[in-house]
Amino acid sequence: MTSSNPVIILASGLNGPDDLLYLAADGTIIVGEHGNGHLVVIGGPSRLKRLPQVVPEAEGIAQIGSTIYIADQLHNRVVALTATGVRTVIQLVPDPNGLNLDGIASNGIQLIVPDSPHGTVLFVDPSSGHVTKRQGGFSRPAGVWANPGGQAGPYLIADENANAVFALQNAGGFYKLAGNLPGVDDVVRDSHNHVLVTLPGLGALRDATSGATVARGLRNPQGLDFDGAQNLLVTESDAGRVDLIVKTFVIRVPAPAVRLLPRQRVCLGITRAKGYAAALTVDQVTGATVTTQPGTSASFEVLPQPCSAAVCTVSVVVSSPAGREFAEFTYRD
Repeated sequence: MTSSNPVIILASGLNGPDDLLYLAADGTIIVGEHGNGHLVVIGGPSRLKRLPQVVPEAEGIAQIGSTIYIADQLHNRVVALTATGVRTVIQLVPDPNGLNLDGIASNGIQLIVPDSPHGTVLFVDPSSGHVTKRQGGFSRPAGVWANPGGQAGPYLIADENANAVFALQNAGGFYKLAGNLPGVDDVVRDSHNHVLVTLPGLGALRDATSGATVARGLRNPQGLDFDGAQNLLVTESDAGRVDLIVKTFVIRVPAPAVRLLPRQRVCLGITRAKGYAAALTVDQVTGATVTTQPGTSASFEVLPQPCSAAVCTVSVVVSSPAGREFAEFTYRD
């Protein structure tokens, strides 16, 4: 990948990673492995783990409350993850050629489900599975972006056959927001109202608002989201990777289970995007005390508590004008 911003590989060796979802509550990321149906959680003390549930050809991912919803492309349905497996929320009419639904999203209240093969976007009640509203007239809606927290639209629809992003109006109808986007698969809108898209065939991530290429040379980019500080998360399906493109800042942590001497401090590094010099503050820490605040520097220090277990964990939340970043590391005395 080539980008003017720093790029960090968050995970590699995945089986066709497709869509992903950033969880604001703890800073972890859920990624669907389209190749084998596994769901991978990236972040937290384990750094990477696979959930026990399996969803064949896992595509779009959304969350309402504490429930995670997955688009099952093989069976053209949306399922909710349960403690013991999955529950079907809505079953759509399968496409004879297997080109079933793709990305899904949530406005915090309802699921927004593009019925991709039938060119329709559905608003679905997650409890009953009933369709409360629908909008037809698309070619193949493959990705959707909904304003978080149930705020008013417009919703953004990536239509891969129309090579365009459309804005879906609350009162009904839609209009073209951006065109000339060959095979556009996923779409997001940042805090500055710029619309960004993945273009799998071109191996590119593009700012559709400015026309600038954010990254090129990606191997089949699919899923797209922001982390808590407006950094970009993107999957490279053919490379088996999840990348983070640094637009603001990220925290660097030690290798897992680092061995510490008594009262040894740990230095946490900060990678900043070019020109991002905002002051940072540690506003939550568990398992340690903060000995130096990051401010505008490139690092800060914490003093972990004595560890009486085989392995202990330190969790840190750093706030900035762009949002919050989570970091965790494990250690032993």
